[in-house]
Amino acid sequence: MIRHGEAPFLECSSAGDRRFSAFYARVNGKTIEQQYQAAKVFRNGDTGLSVKEAKGFRPVNVAEVSKLYADLWDQYIAEHPDLLPIIVNATGLSDKFGRKGGVCQATELWRIRAHHITPKEAYEAS
Repeated sequence: MIRHGEAPFLECSSAGDRRFSAFYARVNGKTIEQQYQAAKVFRNGDTGLSVKEAKGFRPVNVAEVSKLYADLWDQYIAEHPDLLPIIVNATGLSDKFGRKGGVCQATELWRIRAHHITPKEAYEAS
């Protein structure tokens, strides 16, 4: 589980608010999860795999796909500005399926939140 901020936490996964789940958030006609997993390149050269085939396996292009994941979340929030106040007003974000060392929707959304809050709000949140 990954948590940022303080309780109560907005659960950003398929088990919580699905609008903030990579399995449901869509950009360019596909889910963020589909695009992230398909962009992975593996040691044997495999790429373009489905979520089921690629999820849980570490690619050789970690930095590249991590940046893609962040960019897709930026694009998603830009395309859905009505969701920004929800994360900005949240005291904490969590992802019950998030694992240290991997990409995480709660982490990306917390980063986006931090970019949009005022310095006073950032001070009060810490």
